[in-house]
Amino acid sequence: MRFGMLSKSLFEGKKLYGNLGDYPFTAESLFRIGLALCAYLAIKGEEKPTLGVNVLDFATMSLAVGFMAGGGDVVVGEGNISVIHREEENALIFEGLEEIDLKKIESILFSRYNIPKKRGKEVGRLWIQEKKP
Repeated sequence: MRFGMLSKSLFEGKKLYGNLGDYPFTAESLFRIGLALCAYLAIKGEEKPTLGVNVLDFATMSLAVGFMAGGGDVVVGEGNISVIHREEENALIFEGLEEIDLKKIESILFSRYNIPKKRGKEVGRLWIQEKKP
């Protein structure tokens, strides 16, 4: 790759495409995307970000674990932002964010600095059946 060439964006619009187990749908990369997503929401001023997922499966749970590591809570249903996994499209669809937000999340992902993780009781929680307080 020559200097000055633009590389392809990770996100296409508000969607992330991939096959389970292949980049970017590996557990590790989805974890990092969830972590960057939570960090971005914290930078924007969300005190306790909440991620809503439509289903609990490999893709959404890998993303959710990263989000919780960043200190956010995950709910089955709707949150501050929502991620919908559409298996027939091999896509994760991010709702509640603009395309510019996803570009900023991508810049957090590929920066040379570590993305901060929470520890102890600051780690987020997963809410499946009971309502979040």
